[in-house]
Amino acid sequence: MHAGEGQLMVNAADAIQKAANLSVCIDTARAAGELDRARATALKNTLADLEARYATIMPPEAASAQAARDIRAAVERQLPARYHSTLAQLQAMQRLRAHIEASDRPDLILKNLLSNAEGQGYGGESLQSMIRAEVRSVMAAISEVTEATGENIIGQSRDARLLNRILDELHGDDSGDALARRMADQVRAQQERLRQSFNAHGGNIGKLEDFGISHSHDVVKMRREGFDAWRDTIATKLDWSRIEDFATGQPFARKKGEIPDRAVTDRFLRDVYENITTRGWNTRKATMGTQGRALYNKRGDHRVLHFQSGKAWREYNRDFGDGDLFSSLIGGLSGMARDVALMRVLGPNPRMGLQFAEALAQRQAGRLADGALEARVESAAKLSRAMLAHLDGSANSPVNQSWGAFFSGVRSVLTSIQLGSAILSSPTDLATLTMASRTVGVNPANVLSRHTQLMASSATRRTAARMGYVADTLADAGATTARYVGDIWVPNVARKLAGFTMRASGLSHWTDMARTAFQMEFAGALADMAGQAFDQIPEAMRRALSSRGIGAADWDMLRAPQGRFTADNGADFLSPFYWLEHQTALPRDQAEGLAMRLQMIIEEHMEYAVPTANVEGTARMMMGVQPGSVPGELIRSLGMYKSFALSLTLNQIRRFNALPTRMDKLKYAAMMGSGLLMLGALSVQLKELAKGRDPRPMDTPSFWLAALFQSGGLGIFGDFFSSETSRAGGGLAETIAGPVVGAGGDVIRLVAQPIQDMANGDDPNIGRSVSNFVRRNTPVASSLWYARAAYDRAVADNLQRLLDPEAEANWRRQERQRERDFGSATWWERGEMLPFRAPDLSNAMGDLQ
Repeated sequence: MHAGEGQLMVNAADAIQKAANLSVCIDTARAAGELDRARATALKNTLADLEARYATIMPPEAASAQAARDIRAAVERQLPARYHSTLAQLQAMQRLRAHIEASDRPDLILKNLLSNAEGQGYGGESLQSMIRAEVRSVMAAISEVTEATGENIIGQSRDARLLNRILDELHGDDSGDALARRMADQVRAQQERLRQSFNAHGGNIGKLEDFGISHSHDVVKMRREGFDAWRDTIATKLDWSRIEDFATGQPFARKKGEIPDRAVTDRFLRDVYENITTRGWNTRKATMGTQGRALYNKRGDHRVLHFQSGKAWREYNRDFGDGDLFSSLIGGLSGMARDVALMRVLGPNPRMGLQFAEALAQRQAGRLADGALEARVESAAKLSRAMLAHLDGSANSPVNQSWGAFFSGVRSVLTSIQLGSAILSSPTDLATLTMASRTVGVNPANVLSRHTQLMASSATRRTAARMGYVADTLADAGATTARYVGDIWVPNVARKLAGFTMRASGLSHWTDMARTAFQMEFAGALADMAGQAFDQIPEAMRRALSSRGIGAADWDMLRAPQGRFTADNGADFLSPFYWLEHQTALPRDQAEGLAMRLQMIIEEHMEYAVPTANVEGTARMMMGVQPGSVPGELIRSLGMYKSFALSLTLNQIRRFNALPTRMDKLKYAAMMGSGLLMLGALSVQLKELAKGRDPRPMDTPSFWLAALFQSGGLGIFGDFFSSETSRAGGGLAETIAGPVVGAGGDVIRLVAQPIQDMANGDDPNIGRSVSNFVRRNTPVASSLWYARAAYDRAVADNLQRLLDPEAEANWRRQERQRERDFGSATWWERGEMLPFRAPDLSNAMGDLQ
C-alpha cells in the first residue's frame, strides 16, 4: 500500500466510525483513481473477512465499526515503516549518485558496486565483499555452535542431540542443558543484531522473543501433496498466538495451543502456501521490467510462521522441509546477513538501487558525449544485473524445480566423481598466497608458516577462532565446492556427497586453513603497524585502507590497544571482529560499520590469495540465466569449473594493471608467472603419481605446456597433454561443453558404442564399455587421490578383466603407447591388487639424469 493510499484509508476509517460505509469509500477511491482494481478488491475482501469474523461475537454494526478500526490501526502501523524504508532508499541513492557523478568511468563504478576490481577508482563499498564480511561476522560470533554441532566428514551433525536442544531453547523450551542454553543465546544474539542492522538500513522487523529459526520449504513436495495435505500438517504445529493477522495487527489466537476458525486459518495459510510454491509470483505482475521484492518486506515474511516448539519445527521439517536442522540454522543467519549487506550497499530495494545507478551512469556517459563509453555502460549494466542476480540468489532459483533439482544434483555428483584429486592442484595456492601477501605489505613467510601451523595444530585453530576467524566449511559444506564451480543450489543428498569428497580429499581443510592464515597474518601486520600514524604506515597497506575510505581518524580508532587481540604466546593482532567487541571509543553502530569495512578489505585481498569462482567470473560465464531451463542448464554445464579459471585470470590482470610503476608490474609478472608455472609442474607430477604412474620427464615441451595450463586453473585441459581424454573421460569437445554434457556422452556411448561396432561388422565389446563407464563415473572412489590408483587397479581393472576378454591385451597396448608418448611407466601394474614397486622419481629428470 502506497503512502497516499494509506492516508486515504485512515480518512476512510475515520468516516466509518461516524456511520459512513467503508465499502462505499473504497468504491469512491477506486472511481477517483486513488486505488487500482487489485488493491480495492483486496481491501474489500479484507473488510468482508473482518466483518464476518467479528459478526460471530458481536452485532453487525459493531462488527463493521471494529473492522474499520482494525484497518485504521494496520494502516497507521504501515505508514512510519514505509517512510523509514523510503528515506533509507533515498540515502542509498545519494551515495550512489556521489560515486557515479564524480567518475569519468561510470561503467567501472557500476561493476565495482557489485564486485571489487582493484585499481578502477572506486572507493565505496562492494556488495560481494560486504556480504562475505557480514556473513563472516556472524559465523565468528557463533563459532562455538558451529564447532560443536557442524557437519562432520560424512555431512552429519557432530552432535545432533545438542543441536536439537539448541533448537528447543530457541523456541523458548527449557532443554535442561546449560551448554545448549548458552549456545542458543549466542544464536539469539546474532538474530537480534541482524534484525537491528536490517531495520537500521530500512527494514521493518519487529522484535519477537524465542523466534526459533526459519524453514527451507520443499517446494516440489508441497506442490505434489497439495494445499490440503500441507495445511493439515502445519496448522496444528503453529503457535497461532504469536502469528500476526496483518489485517488487524492482532494475533490470530489469544493463547498458545488455541487454533482459530478453519475459514480464517485457511485464507492465511493459502496465501503463505501460494507465496512459497510460486516463489512470490502470485503477488507480482509478469513484466520484463526491473522488479524484485523489496527486502524490507521480504524478511518480515520469513517470520510469519511460528511453531509451538522445537519438536513441532522438527516434525514439520521432516514432512515438508528442504534441509537439515544445521543447514536451516546457518542458512537463516547467512541469508539475513546477505540481505543486510544488500540493503547497506543498494538500499532497501536493491534492484531499484541498481536500476537508479544504471540510469545515472547512462546520463553521465551522455554528459561526457562519449559514444564508446555509452556502449561500455550498457554492457556494464547488463553484467551488473547478472552479478546482482547471483549475489541475491535469484539466479539460482530454478525455473522448473524438478529439472533444477535433477541437474544441480548431477553437477554435485560429478563434483564427487571428478574433484577428489583437486587438492593436487592446490600447490599453486602457495604462489598466489605469497604474491597477495607481498602486494599488501604482509610477510609471505609468515602466511605460509601460519598455514602449516593451522593445518597441523588444533591449538592454533582455536586461537584463530578467538580472533573471529573460523573455517568456512564448518558452517557451509558447499564452500569448497563453490570455490571451483560457484554458488549453486543443490539438493541435500547430492550436496553431502560433494561435501564428503571435498573433506575426505583434504581440500576443504587446505582451503580453510589457507584463508584463515591470510586473515590472521593480515591482522598481525596491522597490529605491527599500530604504533605508527596513518601517514607513516607502509604505502601498500595505506593504499589498501584508503581504497575503502579508512583514513587517519579511523586508523587511530582501530589501533587503540584495547581493541587488539593478544595470543597466549604474546603475539598481537588487529582483528576486525575482536576489535568490534572490545573497542570503547565508538557507538556500536559506527564501530560495526568500520569493522565491516576493514573486514571487507581483508576479504578482497584474500580473493587474490586464495582465488574462488567469484561473482564476476560466474556472471560473465552464466549471466542471469536461471537453472531448471534448457539454456540455464546448458550454460551451467559449459561454465562448470571454468568460472574459477576466468575469475583467477581477471583478478591477476587487474592486480597487474593496478600496480603503480612499470618495474612493479614487470617484477610482479615475473614472480607470479614463474611461481605458478613451477607449482603447476609439481601438480602435474603429483597427479601422475596418484594415477599409479612414474613422474613424467620434465625436459619435453608437452610437459611444460601441461604445467602452464595447470598453473592457470585449467588443469582439466592440461590433462590433454598427458592423455587423449580429460580426467572426466571425455574428449576435448565434451570437455569444452562441460562435465554434464560429458557425462551424458558417457551414458550414450555405453549403449551406442556396441551398436556402432555391430553396424561396422565388429564384435561389440559391451564389457569394456561397462567397465570403463564404472571406472570413470564412480563417486568418490574414481577420483579421491589416495584411493584412485587402488580403485582403478584392484576394482575397475578386475571388473574389465571379468567382462572384457581382450582386457589385458588392451592394457599392454595402452601402456606401450603411453611410454612412447609421455616417457613414463606404471609402478602399479594393471589389474594387480598391490603395486609391484615404488615410483621412480628419477624419471622426472628425463634425459638429464
